[in-house]
Amino acid sequence: MIPTRTVATGMQSGIPVEKALGVCSAVSDDPAGGTSGIGIQLAGSQTREAVRSAAHRALPGAPSWGRVLATTVSLWVGRRVARLRHPRLALILTICVVLAAAAIVSVAQVGGTSSRTASAPRPHAVPPAWARGPAGAARTQAATWVAGQLNSAETVGCDPLMCAALRAHGVAASRLLPVTSGTAGPGAAGAGVVVASASAAGQQGAPVLLASFGSGASQVEVRTAPPGGSAAYQRAAAADLAARRSAGMQLLHSQRVQVAEPAAAQLQAGQVDTRILIMLAMLASQHPWRVTGFAGASPGVPLAEAPFREVTITGPDAADLAASLAMVRAQRAPYQPAQAAIVHLPGGLTAQGQLALRIDFAAPGPLGLLTGGASA
Repeated sequence: MIPTRTVATGMQSGIPVEKALGVCSAVSDDPAGGTSGIGIQLAGSQTREAVRSAAHRALPGAPSWGRVLATTVSLWVGRRVARLRHPRLALILTICVVLAAAAIVSVAQVGGTSSRTASAPRPHAVPPAWARGPAGAARTQAATWVAGQLNSAETVGCDPLMCAALRAHGVAASRLLPVTSGTAGPGAAGAGVVVASASAAGQQGAPVLLASFGSGASQVEVRTAPPGGSAAYQRAAAADLAARRSAGMQLLHSQRVQVAEPAAAQLQAGQVDTRILIMLAMLASQHPWRVTGFAGASPGVPLAEAPFREVTITGPDAADLAASLAMVRAQRAPYQPAQAAIVHLPGGLTAQGQLALRIDFAAPGPLGLLTGGASA
């Protein structure tokens, strides 16, 4: 779980937005050669006669048509060269014909190989056991979410199939702890988060739902066990929601933060992670900003319980944007984002679009950062 953090002075009751330092070819007949059409016809007829004669004398293992073609070319070239008076022209003609014959043979061989390869049957790839059926689809979605959204410091309890799915999606094996059906929850397994079927994950030891995927018997849930038990968590969650609503209203009244719909309504409803609220206040102390939208909701969980953890903002020029990005990345836990980057939004004055700063925090979000009782 995310460790308890002490809130700095002035942050318990709201978010100050004062300006301050931030911490957070072709060859023709030669006329002189005297070659006539009759000579060409004679050479052709003699060539055809030679080919027919060779075919009658062929043994049961007859040569390939490529060899026959080579013999034909050789006879034809011999006749032509003998009638040419210029040795250089004869040499050029010989080279051209030989190259053309070689190209024809090569194309024929490649074409034959390609057709044989195309006709060969291809075996169908069999999906791994963890990816089969509706339950496999839910495991894939859960593994994708855990790999991309869950705090990388969290250990994850999982059954064998779910563990295999998590490993396939890049979750380090050192973070995975096997959980059997008899385990009483993540605490008993030594894991901060458990990812399993709804019947296995929804035990008394893991009452807090972080995300849910699939439905019915195929449903997979991501749950955690808060410190202090379920009752204490519910009280802290209610207090945190009220604090988020109050802080959101303060940002909406700030002259240095502009918020477009529907982001304004989401702020007012307390549907934005506390870490984003505090980060916006810090950034607004340096430059005016415009919030273009929130994202990063947890599937299957109400926003009041698992608020948005991603924000995209625009405002200063490229230089100030880079400085703000550096300041965001310099923050320490719990205000250190999982990802922060300058992105291009559609529209704007340039072909690349409008520059914006996108900040994304990992799940789960800590409670009490605004009330002085920070907890995971």
